[in-house]
Amino acid sequence: MKYFAWTTDTHLNLLTERDYGEYFEYLAELNPEALLITGDIAEGEFLDKSLFDFKNKLNFPVYFVLGNHDFYFTGFEEREKKLRQIVKNSENLFWLTEAGIIPLNEKTALVGVEGWGDGRHGTLNLSEGASRDVLRIQDYRGLSREEFGFFLHKMGDKYASILRSVLPEALKKYPKVILATHVPPFVEVCFGRDLRICGEYKLPFYTCKAIGDFLLETAEENPNCQITVLCGHTHEKAEAQIRENLLVRVKESGYGSWWEATMIGIN
Repeated sequence: MKYFAWTTDTHLNLLTERDYGEYFEYLAELNPEALLITGDIAEGEFLDKSLFDFKNKLNFPVYFVLGNHDFYFTGFEEREKKLRQIVKNSENLFWLTEAGIIPLNEKTALVGVEGWGDGRHGTLNLSEGASRDVLRIQDYRGLSREEFGFFLHKMGDKYASILRSVLPEALKKYPKVILATHVPPFVEVCFGRDLRICGEYKLPFYTCKAIGDFLLETAEENPNCQITVLCGHTHEKAEAQIRENLLVRVKESGYGSWWEATMIGIN
């Protein structure tokens, strides 16, 4: 059996210089078949530094999607443009949103897309439930409450559309597909620090219903295939068997210190 390492919400910009160095030493010593990161790698220019270090310091493939923090202090278009330059011609750094279908073995493939809190679960209340995204992502500036809600819907639909272009094709070729995404697609795995489902003012930012609805549809249309979703964002460990052939897992994480990777076996 092959194993790859799964990590999420590293927030590397919050680590001390010593901890940052130790984290890359840890990954190099772990030396998995590959590393999967499900978003919130770092913020601002520190994200660029971190991606270059993943590319230059590690000798195994690094597959990743971005999280909301990865767009801080910039806008979506600007971040994506810069990201394409970083991964261009790289031999070991892969942005899953544009990498397509990644074969892991004859039976299993990996696909990925960011996802976004699309405002469709819970109650959208910017004064009580809005995260720091509102202040730190340029595209949100100057939006009215109505415009903000529409923008969240648009982002959820955007990433669901990207997923529609790869997941069905992957399931035609592979009986098992792993989907890496940042925002949980279902309320059932969206826990707060009290290990209860997040409150109604957080859910609009903590779940991506557009992707969740598509996954339900896809699981029903492919009963003989297994879809495993790996995500982060909430920082609280969770797991739910949404359908017999649809499993969703959220990995634990935190701010200011790094967490050991979770090893995922590939049969």
